[in-house]
Amino acid sequence: MYCNLVEWKQDSGEYMTEKGAAVSVIIPTYNSSGTLRLTLQTVLCQDFNDFDVWVVGDGCTDDSENVVASFADGRLHWLNLPSNSGGPSLPRNEGISRAKGRFIAYLGHDDLWFPWHLSGLVDCIETSNSDFVYSLGATMVPGGVIGTFALPDKPWSPTANLSPSNWLHRRSLTEIVGSWSDESGVGDDREFLQRILSAKVQLGFRKQLSVLKFPSVDWRMYSFKADFPQTRYVEAIRQDAKAIRDELLFEAATLLSRRGLFTYERRSPLYRAVRGLVIRAMYFYGANRWPVNEVFNRRWRRRSGLS
Repeated sequence: MYCNLVEWKQDSGEYMTEKGAAVSVIIPTYNSSGTLRLTLQTVLCQDFNDFDVWVVGDGCTDDSENVVASFADGRLHWLNLPSNSGGPSLPRNEGISRAKGRFIAYLGHDDLWFPWHLSGLVDCIETSNSDFVYSLGATMVPGGVIGTFALPDKPWSPTANLSPSNWLHRRSLTEIVGSWSDESGVGDDREFLQRILSAKVQLGFRKQLSVLKFPSVDWRMYSFKADFPQTRYVEAIRQDAKAIRDELLFEAATLLSRRGLFTYERRSPLYRAVRGLVIRAMYFYGANRWPVNEVFNRRWRRRSGLS
């Protein structure tokens, strides 16, 4: 077993029905079997068991199929597209077309879930009678928490931070807004979310940290390394999920106080736009390697009265 929170007996059919699971989890992947293994461990540690998983390879050539099979769990399904499409949209659509669940959840092949992720979102969508629900996520870089994300009002805003890994929606929602666009390239998640917001469907927010996101650009393409940053967080979640959650929330609150975002929000639209572009450039280059950070840090310490 990969966690001690739940037990699953493959042949028992305890949680599955002939109509399928309540939630179908869609995981698009491309040649990242090392992180995929860790991601799946957090899926199998969910305290909500009525789910199945479709891991859809975008023309994978590595051992991702063997990783999925190694769990020997009847809820995990593997499918590999014949060629690489260059993005996660086509794999997501393929997964949705095969999904039987009433609800659809998404997860990046290098992101992690806390054990209460699915149970919290399913409870939220059912009690609020929403069509689309989301939770709080934290973005992780080598230095720790670099930011949080929930759901932006304007998906294409320069400062908007989003990830489908904290989304869950009714399967019928795609009949209203359509499938994922395979023509969007970069920003396919923003384009899909824009259609959801434009459709004015019922949204629900689960006020709970349940996702950890690891942008590969900040980790210098960890997919090709043997020592993955997700490893220690998976172990921490297994040992004491609530403790690591509280620790990360404290880091996020500390980061918020240092950035002075309340003052920032009252600045002019031009200032916010320029600052947003600088932040995006910093994230792309690598926050820990950004030379201006040292200048900002010194200014902050001086204004705060620190030596």
